[in-house]
Amino acid sequence: MERQPFPGTAEQAVLVQGAASAAGLGDGHYELLRVGTNVVFTNDEDRVVARVAPKHETVDLVNDRLRNIKLLIAAGAPALGPLTTAQQTADGRVVSYWPLGETNDEIPLHDMAMLVAEWHSVTPPLSLEMWTPGHQDGRRERMIAAGMEADVPAVALDFLLTEMHESRTSLVEAWNELPHTHPVVPVHGDLYPGNVVVHDDRTLLIDCDFMCCGPPEADLAQMISHYQRTTDDDPEDFIAAYGLPVDAEFLRRATRLRELDHGLWLASMWNVRPESPKELMLRIGRWDDLSIRWTTL
Repeated sequence: MERQPFPGTAEQAVLVQGAASAAGLGDGHYELLRVGTNVVFTNDEDRVVARVAPKHETVDLVNDRLRNIKLLIAAGAPALGPLTTAQQTADGRVVSYWPLGETNDEIPLHDMAMLVAEWHSVTPPLSLEMWTPGHQDGRRERMIAAGMEADVPAVALDFLLTEMHESRTSLVEAWNELPHTHPVVPVHGDLYPGNVVVHDDRTLLIDCDFMCCGPPEADLAQMISHYQRTTDDDPEDFIAAYGLPVDAEFLRRATRLRELDHGLWLASMWNVRPESPKELMLRIGRWDDLSIRWTTL
């Protein structure tokens, strides 16, 4: 099957430009940056980023997310805020607009740890949904609804879904054993150096689509995965620099489930991102071999 990675994005860029102009954000041209959970465009002329939400997301849902981000920023969280409320393009898709920052995915480990600690030190607003093990489990259902799994080898899906079930059960056991005094923090939900930018001389987090509140390990799991799977940095150095209380066993189990969930994301991108099939099958073949470097995509 020949892949067509990003069908319709040129037309979508024109619609995004029209909605931005109507919102008073300028008339500059938008170029595709990436396709993932959102389709992301950049406008270098007006210094704007546009994030087109998945089709199932409504204006109200996106605006609720934007309000929570603003509440966190007001409380001191190091996050980049939106330029407007959610807008709709002429074809009904929901789009949010953000300042264009400079990417900082080469942020040093110590600086990243301090940034995460700063984020976790903010009291989460009461309006945030509570995290639970398997918080992002809807991905499987969305794949089926969109027909995204049709070409994914059965061996890959069977491995991911079986391992995720066992891993989730294990994480629930650890979750139930946490003391009532365990910290509850704002959970970013997609925390890794690729979601860090510099704007107005400040280092800030972006892409808070999976934001909720819960244990810090829910975020730290992705950071541990990032450092042990894609770099030569020691994850223990990150935890030491982070400096806040962490339950090591809960973190270990959360990291396992987070990695499997990202594998399912790669499966959902099988016919969308040309790199995804090779990356997923590399992982499936040697999942527990930490000497094999993963690509975060």
